[in-house]
Amino acid sequence: MKKASFLVLLAVLVFSGFGGSAFGAGATFSDLTEEHRFFDEMVYLEEEGIITGFPDGTFRPEGVVTRGAVAIMIGRALDLNGEQRATKFTDVGPGQAASGYIASAVEKGIIQGYPDGTYKPNETVTRGQMAIFLSRAFELTVEVDAPFKDISPSMISYPYIKRIIAENLTQGYPDNTFRPNDKVTRAQFSAFLARALNDDFKVELPVSYVKDIDNIYYYHSSENGEFSYVYADEEYPDWNLWNVNDEFGGSYQMVERQDEEGYKVGAPYSEYQLVLAKPVEIGTVWDIEYGDEILASYVITSTGLTLTTPAGTFTDVVEVKDKTGLVTYFAPNLGMIKAVNGEETLLELTRIIVPFVEQ
Repeated sequence: MKKASFLVLLAVLVFSGFGGSAFGAGATFSDLTEEHRFFDEMVYLEEEGIITGFPDGTFRPEGVVTRGAVAIMIGRALDLNGEQRATKFTDVGPGQAASGYIASAVEKGIIQGYPDGTYKPNETVTRGQMAIFLSRAFELTVEVDAPFKDISPSMISYPYIKRIIAENLTQGYPDNTFRPNDKVTRAQFSAFLARALNDDFKVELPVSYVKDIDNIYYYHSSENGEFSYVYADEEYPDWNLWNVNDEFGGSYQMVERQDEEGYKVGAPYSEYQLVLAKPVEIGTVWDIEYGDEILASYVITSTGLTLTTPAGTFTDVVEVKDKTGLVTYFAPNLGMIKAVNGEETLLELTRIIVPFVEQ
């Protein structure tokens, strides 16, 4: 009980669609139900004649999508010539089902193949490759900043990922990753392709409250004085691990992440606390429990605030209150920036150091 109570205090003070299809009666595939996350997208593509499934009446939505299948789907979406014929690739003969679409995609600059003269039609498509295919197919050129922590300018797919973000084709994952090397399922590629074809399916990037690991963050606590957060640069699965250093030479570690439940903080290999629950909207409530006991109850009381601390002025700030009168404020890409109790400021962000990066 004491340990759990301490973590609640630590987190606050020291850190401190489902349902029927809109596009017809439903898919004819025997293995696809309305409960699937991308049901509407797949129904849409089926009705447009872009996906046809397998001879046994299945679509196999969780199966991986191959480079050959992607060429067919994009070819049909763009009304390319799919007549089977010879291609420039040594491993794609005129008798292969995708040969016509592959040849047409080469002519359009969508496909380039590999340096050894192959296309590898049976190879699984990754999320990074998917971004390249769709960017070329739909001639996407506008780029926006990429918020995902697992992509970098050194990657071939980097500018293409920035383009599908700009076009609202991807949300990434709740932990602020894109996972460019993950394999793409047939259902997932259907969703990406449907978004490219129909604005009704486009998505917005979720707001992340996880701090930028490249920066150093300084806080002032009424009880603990000055302290800083420096990314630990150590492997800690699914969490960001931070070194917290106080003005007296003390040091400990904290972790943070964002997932389907919301934004969380905690101690390594110990308990964590949900400090900002989803959906991030006024009226969302949640409790911190330990066994049968409710240690704290929270409610989001305001969103879209503008708040100034010694570190600067921040927008789109979320206000959270608990039943004791404690009020905490969270800003995108920063986490908690201030905590007050009545007129007393318990914690606030004082400085952000952004390392200089040579251009």
